[in-house]
Amino acid sequence: MAGRFFRQYRKITGIAFAAASAVLFCSCSGTDKTASSQSFVFDTYSQATICGGDSEDVLSEVDGMLREMSGGFDICYDMTAGELPRNQMYADCINKTQELNRRYGNGINVFCGKITQMWGIPTDSPRVPSADETSAALAELPDALTEKIPPDAMLDFGAVSKGYACDRVFDVLKNTDTDYGVISLSSSILMYGQKAGGKPFRTGLTNPLTDKGYAGIIETEAAFISTSGGYERYFSPEGTNDKYCHIMDMATGRPVETDLASATVIVSADVPDGGVKSDFLATMIFSEGTENIDKWLACEDFQMIAISEDGGVYSSCEGLELNESGGFYYEYK
Repeated sequence: MAGRFFRQYRKITGIAFAAASAVLFCSCSGTDKTASSQSFVFDTYSQATICGGDSEDVLSEVDGMLREMSGGFDICYDMTAGELPRNQMYADCINKTQELNRRYGNGINVFCGKITQMWGIPTDSPRVPSADETSAALAELPDALTEKIPPDAMLDFGAVSKGYACDRVFDVLKNTDTDYGVISLSSSILMYGQKAGGKPFRTGLTNPLTDKGYAGIIETEAAFISTSGGYERYFSPEGTNDKYCHIMDMATGRPVETDLASATVIVSADVPDGGVKSDFLATMIFSEGTENIDKWLACEDFQMIAISEDGGVYSSCEGLELNESGGFYYEYK
């Protein structure tokens, strides 16, 4: 449950924790049956570690499912809704996103594929579209809660797909004899089960102001953790100082303008569909910036840590500690 929120304006620029380059700190004891893998899915490098039981078989199933889901989401960038093959995953992800929109505000529109394609920021050929192009794309944008998807619409699940995938991995693991595991899709992580001796999972959150080192360390029981920010994927037109984030504002048809550098959301693994929830909320909180931060800090069904562009820390995490170097440590229970 969320505790009292606080705002802390200690600068965090320049932090460099003495830690390995991997975001995750996870290891199994020598007596556990352990299987680990690395792969490139969801347009990022993923890491998976399964401990206990038939770990190699479970890992193989998880890896195969993630590759299949990644491919299914990828083809959305090349086909209209009417051209896509029938896939229950699309309908399920749309429904869950719409449920979250109804609960938290109409902030994520998965029917925005034409707008993201128009900018092309995650691609090799990004560009700034004209005002006329933007207006035309906005005029064709279906409502985020529409029940009938126009066949010429294009889907973009980028704001929720990794969290949704973590939920599906959770569904697999709960039907196995896995003791615990960690699945990292970079910006969304599933920490599953219970480690030997009750030891916590540990993860370091990248410092969004430098994209080097860690802004802080989280120790946690089983949970979903998602982070949204513009520090890894952005576009700067040649010859300018402009910087365009890959996350789109559906009100303007342009990249979001926010004074947050990153937003991280923690949801207990006990919460159904907690992965897609964490992904959705991290994106929404980041996009809205500090103007609406009090609304999110007051929520009691998840916990959050946001870092502003000026180095401030906003958190609903009771017990979060800031150290002298400006970083933070948080133990989530």
